[in-house]
Amino acid sequence: MSAPRSATMHRPTSRPDVLKAVHGARWFTAAALAVGAVNYGYALLLTRLLDVGSYARFVAGQWLLLSAATVATVTVPWVLAQALARARSDADRGDAGRFAVITSIGGGLVMGSVVAAVATRFAGTATTLALAVSTFLIYTTTVTAGWLQGGERMRTLSLLHVAEVLVKMAVGVFLVVALGMGDTGALAAFGIGALPFLLWWPSLPRGSGRPWRSASANRDLWRRALGIARLQGLVALMAAVDVVLVTMLPTEPAEAASYQASVTLSRVPLFVAGAVSMAFFPALSRRRPGSRLSASAVRMYVLGSLPLTATLATVPGPVLGTVFPADYSSMSTLMVFTALTGFAIGAVNLAVTFSQAVDDYACARWQIAGLVVYTLALLAGWHIGGVEGIAIGGAVGVTAALALLLGRLVRRQGTAFLRHTPLVEPLLFAALLVLLRPFPVVWLIAATAIGIRAVERFLRRPGAPDPAEDQNEVTVGNSSADSAGLEETTNEPPGRTMTDVRTDRANTDALPAQERPDRLLVEAVWRGNALPADDAALRHALRLARDNQVEGRLARAYPRHLADVVAEVDAANELFRENLTEVTGRLYAAGIPTVLIKADLAGDYVYGNFDLVVPDGCWETACDALEGWYVDRDTYWLERSTKVLLEPRSGPAAHLHTAVSWFGVPVMSTRRLFERAVPSGGPWLVPCPADELRIWLAHGLFQNLTFDLSELFAVRKLLAPDVVAEARREAACEGWATGGDRALAVAVGAMRRLDEGAPVRLPVPLPVGASLRVGAVHALHLLRHGRARVATREAALRVPLVVAKRRRMLLS
Repeated sequence: MSAPRSATMHRPTSRPDVLKAVHGARWFTAAALAVGAVNYGYALLLTRLLDVGSYARFVAGQWLLLSAATVATVTVPWVLAQALARARSDADRGDAGRFAVITSIGGGLVMGSVVAAVATRFAGTATTLALAVSTFLIYTTTVTAGWLQGGERMRTLSLLHVAEVLVKMAVGVFLVVALGMGDTGALAAFGIGALPFLLWWPSLPRGSGRPWRSASANRDLWRRALGIARLQGLVALMAAVDVVLVTMLPTEPAEAASYQASVTLSRVPLFVAGAVSMAFFPALSRRRPGSRLSASAVRMYVLGSLPLTATLATVPGPVLGTVFPADYSSMSTLMVFTALTGFAIGAVNLAVTFSQAVDDYACARWQIAGLVVYTLALLAGWHIGGVEGIAIGGAVGVTAALALLLGRLVRRQGTAFLRHTPLVEPLLFAALLVLLRPFPVVWLIAATAIGIRAVERFLRRPGAPDPAEDQNEVTVGNSSADSAGLEETTNEPPGRTMTDVRTDRANTDALPAQERPDRLLVEAVWRGNALPADDAALRHALRLARDNQVEGRLARAYPRHLADVVAEVDAANELFRENLTEVTGRLYAAGIPTVLIKADLAGDYVYGNFDLVVPDGCWETACDALEGWYVDRDTYWLERSTKVLLEPRSGPAAHLHTAVSWFGVPVMSTRRLFERAVPSGGPWLVPCPADELRIWLAHGLFQNLTFDLSELFAVRKLLAPDVVAEARREAACEGWATGGDRALAVAVGAMRRLDEGAPVRLPVPLPVGASLRVGAVHALHLLRHGRARVATREAALRVPLVVAKRRRMLLS
């Protein structure tokens, strides 16, 4: 019916970091696509403007410059960005800036000399000089890139990257065509293109004493520079090793070309991962390991890359045949595996970013192990199956490498970064594309629609899709993640010591039994017995209370410790009533009755939204009547025909429904709901007791697969025998009586154990089998009553939705 109620109404204090990172990732992704397109166009244009010999020298020189630029971009900007993100004073910022200037100039001189030495093997003096100067300029301008990245000025940095390639292309064409400089002019344009970065050269704060010597002697910055260079260098090596091997190994030219073309297309997810990493890295560097901000980064990467990977892996042969010559016919088979490889390497890049953000450079050992496994898998694949074997071996090897890194990351930072990962929709799209692959035209239409949908979700406003952030994140100081313990400092203002803090099971298992958060919560909230507890134990209990929508009940049991939470809940309840009254009052004045569902007017928690059912045919009219109250209107794609989300300027949002339904599958008749609804004392109706009981049970069965404490309180008030009997009769008519009985039995059993003080997992999970069975039985009921379309929707969505919910429960 609606997403699980938000645990908090107010925007967390960490939200600006999320907004900046999300917007930055979008700008970087767009810039990467633009840069790639311009570079491709530049190279293609030069095939017309240069003779074969000059073009060969240009390609060799371009490869040298790109290799040097890779080394430059994985050292200076990342170190400077992290140092600026963690800087506590102008002196720290000045030291970081001076260190970046020293390393960029020194690195530019050294790398320029190396490039010149190599270039003498294939180029003349003028071309060699152009390559050396371009290398120096590319290195020097990385200071600007790092300064903008560390200041989280992502839009400016993205536009500068686009300006760089546009200037390079314009100048290069001018030097080649107008001045006849050939490959020398084409390569000199790389250095000239970097000059716009100098316009944003940072103005460094003045230091005391001998600041330049102090910056150059800063061991911590040198350690970070070497550590980041090592980690990012290994990622770059992993991305290039298969292409190098295909070039070196004895293979058929057509097969090698097909593989290289497949890899070129399939590495796009790596660019998305790079954009997300660059945008999120400064904010992640301020956080403790396992910060939930990393979950937003993972979410953006999956939203942007998984649909693209599915599209690339399922491209029909005839579609590829219209773009590539006949010699590239094996691409259709190869891209099934190279697409998976590209997605996995992007995920490796993201995992490495999470480690380097907390100075965990020891993950390099695991990267090396993964690289060895990957390389061996490539070689084994070539030995067994040639080029196709390389593609298969690469997919297997990089998956193993990713598993190594993810396993270590989970052990070091927990599973917070995997929570809220949106897998259901992309996997459904992938399955659809696999089924449509034999039908190229239909596949092309579906792939286009899926691509538009992926772009829309990637660009959606941050407030809607991003997982909720901790209200007060813990910052990371200049300590290594490999040390025995990370120094953590909180940014809580006075009087906010009991705010929402992440509860780690490892942190609570060692507590005395009477101070375990679940025991404290149950005794205080369910049994009315507030046990003695210190602030640390109550912080953990408060987090569990928010997960169970009973934070107000817990706060009222400990009013001295949780006075701020009491005030927060009271203010939130007042806003909830104000918004509810205004919305239903407007609709009542427009002649539209409403039924408030799944809400407790005496609830002691912070409402994030409230759900209203409107009569059939009144949905759009209701939205029109609320014009001016809401500032944003949105829908969820699985419920776009049955539910609309109206976000006001403040307070909980209104969710308008055409029926009591979940994911577009109705569970009860809207007409009967209104016929049986009763007045509430306000301009809205509430369901009769039997309907209310069924709504709570269906919410657990069809959506959440759990009952939290607030839902158990709501169900307990409705357990009168006549109410239960009537609810069973109605559920039988609606086709889900057996599932309703099972859900009710689970709820009653949990209440009994809570009454006895026995251990109960909270929220209380429902058996997965019960949800699967009720979906199948309900789909058959709908089919028998002539609602084939809705029945098909129920059958198609039930398994993936249950799997997604179960996975989320396991991670939490």
